[in-house]
Amino acid sequence: VEYERSLPVAPPVINPATFLFSSILYRNKPKQSMAAGAWRLDLNFGREAGSEMPKEWGASGARLALGVRVMVGSEAILKQSVDPTVGNGAMVIEPINDGKSLTYINSKGEQTAEMTGGGWKTDLPQGGGKGLASTLKICLDLHNALERNDITVSSDRLFLFAPCWREEEYSRGNKAMTPIVAAAKEAQRVLEEQLEHESGDRRLDGSDPIETIAAYKDMAQLVADRDEKKRRRREAEKIFPKATDNAMGHWPGSTELLAVGPGNILIKRRRLFGEEFQVIGKWSAVPVQQTSSELSSSRSNVII
Repeated sequence: VEYERSLPVAPPVINPATFLFSSILYRNKPKQSMAAGAWRLDLNFGREAGSEMPKEWGASGARLALGVRVMVGSEAILKQSVDPTVGNGAMVIEPINDGKSLTYINSKGEQTAEMTGGGWKTDLPQGGGKGLASTLKICLDLHNALERNDITVSSDRLFLFAPCWREEEYSRGNKAMTPIVAAAKEAQRVLEEQLEHESGDRRLDGSDPIETIAAYKDMAQLVADRDEKKRRRREAEKIFPKATDNAMGHWPGSTELLAVGPGNILIKRRRLFGEEFQVIGKWSAVPVQQTSSELSSSRSNVII
C-alpha cells in the first residue's frame, strides 16, 4: 500500500503591522488579579518590654484592644503612594467599618477608630525556603486619636510587622521545630524528675556532704542544659512557626494559604539624626468568613 506523502506546508505570511498591533494588545492586557482575602487584625496597644515611649505612657499596664476587619487585595498601589518602609510592590489593604470592627471601650463608653489602608507586602527571608518566616509588612493610617487610661495613640501611620509562612514553608518550619521543642521539654522533664522530693536525687537530702556537693554540681549542669535548650527554642521561634501560629487563611499573592504569627505595632518618630521606630503594642491576624456580598465584590474585582 502506498501512502501519499504530505506536502510541506509553507509558513503563514505575517503582516508586520498586524503582528505589532497584536503584541501591543498582549502586553497591555490586564493581568488576572486574585480574589481579596478577609481578615481581622487584632491590635493590642500598650507598653512593651524595652519600649522607648515616654515613661508615663502605659505605665499602669493598661491595654487598648482594637479589632480591625480588613479586605486584602492583590492590586498594586501606585508607586507614588507606596510607603518606603513597606517598599515597592506594595498592594492594597482596606479596613472595613461593618459595625463590628474599629470599635473599642474606654471610660466614656464605646469609641470608633477612623482608619484607612496604606498597603501590604511580604519580604522573603534571606536564603529563602527551609521553613523560615517571611516578614509581613502592613501600614494603616489612623485618622483620630485613641485613648484608654494612660494609653494614647495619636492620629498617625501605624506599621504592623509579623512573621508569616505559606503552607509549604509552614510545614517545613513545623518539622524543623519538632526536635527543638522536644529537646527543651525533655530537659525540663529530667530536671523536674531529679528535683522530685519522693523519687528525685536522694543525694540532695544532705546526709552525706560529699555526695550532696556532687549532686549540686550535677543539678547545676542539668539547669544549664535546660536553660540552653530553652534559649535555642526561643531563638528558633523567631524564624519558625510556633504551635499557636496555626490560623491559616487566603491571603493574595499565592494560591497557598498563609499563616501569620504575632507581631509588633510600630510608629515612626523623627530624631535629631533620621527616624526610628517605637513599639506601641502587639497584633495578631485571624482569617474571617466573607459574606455573600463581599464574595461578589471580590469576584467582580477579578479582571479577565
